[in-house]
Amino acid sequence: MKNIVIDARLYGSKHTGIGRYTKNLLKALIELPNFKKYNFTLIIYKNLENEIKKDLGNNFNYITTTIKHYSLKEQLFLPFLIYKLKPDLAHFTHFNKPILYFKKSVVTIHDLIKHFSKGKDTTTKNQFLYQIKYFFYLILTRITIIQNQIIVPSNYWRDFLIKKYNLKSSRVITTYEAVDPFFLINTKNETIIKTPKKYLVYTGNLYPHKNIIIVLKALQKLPDIKLKIICARDFFSEKLSKQINRLKLKKQIEFLGYLDDQQFKNVYQNALALVHPSLMEGFSLTGLEAMALNCPVISSNSSCLPEIYGNSVLYFDPNNPDELIQKINQLKDDQKLRQKLIDLGHQQIKKYSWDKTAKETMAIYEKLL
Repeated sequence: MKNIVIDARLYGSKHTGIGRYTKNLLKALIELPNFKKYNFTLIIYKNLENEIKKDLGNNFNYITTTIKHYSLKEQLFLPFLIYKLKPDLAHFTHFNKPILYFKKSVVTIHDLIKHFSKGKDTTTKNQFLYQIKYFFYLILTRITIIQNQIIVPSNYWRDFLIKKYNLKSSRVITTYEAVDPFFLINTKNETIIKTPKKYLVYTGNLYPHKNIIIVLKALQKLPDIKLKIICARDFFSEKLSKQINRLKLKKQIEFLGYLDDQQFKNVYQNALALVHPSLMEGFSLTGLEAMALNCPVISSNSSCLPEIYGNSVLYFDPNNPDELIQKINQLKDDQKLRQKLIDLGHQQIKKYSWDKTAKETMAIYEKLL
């Protein structure tokens, strides 16, 4: 029986989009009829063992480790841990595959945003240390992309990788992601709120490429609209707080921090809209989750977002705050448009499923084996 090892250290919602991808892919793989043809082993963090076993049961072998992602130990010691497991194939669910692991492998590259969003405004590190780390990031990603079978979550990044690294098209496969089943099951028969409250929702980290500054500029001309921000407090949120104070928007903006799934759902369902101003994304589940929760989406028209969201959202130029203001006012004043976007959103999320993602991923495994 062939042995497939999956690096699942970045498992679960704690690890944001990568974590949701890893969790839902593994849960969907179990359901495939050819799953039992292979012996699957997961490398996981010890502190996540109980959560993972509760989700996945005894369908996998589990190897625990304390080797942190993005660390020197990851590069030096993780390869030898994997070699001991004697895999016929290894799957790394993020770009950080150790360069000292030379056997057959597939790597999921969620995006290459760091190639574009870089410099002192994107890091909390000392500039000298940042430059060293960034240099090694470029080397690591280049080696990984050139030497391995690659999975990406959108054709936007597939086309970019093929062109930038002069790859054969067969070397880069798109497997779209999907909404977490929790949001689909728990909102299936719920009544759509006809009169939303006058607030927008923003969900995600606050790195510069997320471009939340344009939302602040729009709010200066929309004094009756509030913004609720769902994200963990960090250096970038503190930096944003200073900008909010400088722009005199403190009364319009509320930081909600981390929310459990039920709280998350309530905030979305009562919102005027999710605003998604990002300059660049890999796939972006954020908007699809909003659609599943009956929340209209106002989105930037950049990178992969039109590919993923189709005609189910209101798009705006992420460099034009007046255009964003226009879209907010348009949605605020038109109940029929709101209902239309909700209906289109439900149609859009049906295009994606973890079952399909798992089938396409398994096909890649079988081709390589």
